[in-house]
Amino acid sequence: MKRSLLLSILTAFCIAATSCSESEDSQPTMPETLQVGDKTITIEFAISRSEQTKGLMFRDGIDDDHGMLFIYKEPQRMSYWMKNVDFPIDIGFFTADGVLREIYPLYPQDTLSRKSIRDDMLYALETRFNWYSDNEIRPGAKLDLETVSQALAARGH
Repeated sequence: MKRSLLLSILTAFCIAATSCSESEDSQPTMPETLQVGDKTITIEFAISRSEQTKGLMFRDGIDDDHGMLFIYKEPQRMSYWMKNVDFPIDIGFFTADGVLREIYPLYPQDTLSRKSIRDDMLYALETRFNWYSDNEIRPGAKLDLETVSQALAARGH
């Protein structure tokens, strides 16, 4: 009797935990246009843990003026790798004031972490390979934080 009661409680807990995580993931990552320096890019947001973990994995590529913006709750040293990503990308790391500080290339299936030098990064923007150099976006360029704030508010953050 005790065993079946315990099993029922555990099953109910697992169902509740799964449904909570699904509701977080079910929010659409609607593309937004965003200014980076003087360039406009269409981005998807990666805000939840599951969105950030998946990132650009299992995709065929990334369009020319598209990217994925990762937004963290606290400034930190960033660490990214390319597991299950079959195309090269660039990644830019931004501080809380929206200033681009570091840019790195990332290569397909590279499971070694690329870490930021600084430990005060709040945003990471993944783009197609050479997007930053092709658009003359260099450290010092700024993200349009107003658009970021509006998109976060629309998603309940």
